[in-house]
Amino acid sequence: MRRNAEGWKRHAAEEGHGMRKEHPPTDTSHEAAALRAACAREGCPVCIVVLESMERAMESWSYEGFTDAEHREELIRARGFCPLHTWQLAQRNNTFQLAVIYREALTDMVAELDHGAGEQRLARAPGWIAGVKRKLRKESLSPSPTETTLLYTSCPFCRSRANSEQRLIQTLVRLLASEEAQTLLDQSPGLCRLHFLFACEYAKARVPRALQPLIEGQRANLQKTLDDVQELLRKHDYRFSEEPHGEEMTSWRRAAQLCAGNRGVW
Repeated sequence: MRRNAEGWKRHAAEEGHGMRKEHPPTDTSHEAAALRAACAREGCPVCIVVLESMERAMESWSYEGFTDAEHREELIRARGFCPLHTWQLAQRNNTFQLAVIYREALTDMVAELDHGAGEQRLARAPGWIAGVKRKLRKESLSPSPTETTLLYTSCPFCRSRANSEQRLIQTLVRLLASEEAQTLLDQSPGLCRLHFLFACEYAKARVPRALQPLIEGQRANLQKTLDDVQELLRKHDYRFSEEPHGEEMTSWRRAAQLCAGNRGVW
């Protein structure tokens, strides 16, 4: 789902308008405890907790959400989930649930085409379908990433993920007002690019004193991973390949997580 850093700037600024900038460092919430634990694991701490949250959401949908008639009808109207969450659900043995959803979705899509509704939609479509119509005339069929994501704005798991990210970013930044949390972040692999950007925007608007520790901690984590990647590459040279291997051998994965986020989040 398309992320908008400007949207986070507006959200942080609006939430902070007319409110105090300082927050007590102590936080005993579930999000705070989860973030503290995630700092000791490989990967972006926010990504780790988001993935855990999505696991619970999918588990709940498999056994409870699917049986909710109103929710199921909403899914059918949306033509199911986004590509990422469709295939994540498929890997969780949701064959029957997905078959029911997509049977109804396909039935509606066939009916639309039979009754001319598809043509009408094509004529007024604001998303990538309209883009395809334009590009047909230019002999180009590839919709842009921005147009493609318009198809999946109703995915409930994408909305759940966004809500989880927002809560976690706010919690993380407020925790960074304490030295204990700063130490935990320093010991973690660091935040992925996107969550670091969101955290910086929120810190600027709400907890300014957390911004410098956030930047300094991220800088140190990036440098450590970079050093490990350089060591990994050095040991790929036959002259040094017999040297003992350490944590630098997984540094390529940590580097990818810093740049692209943990696998399965987006």
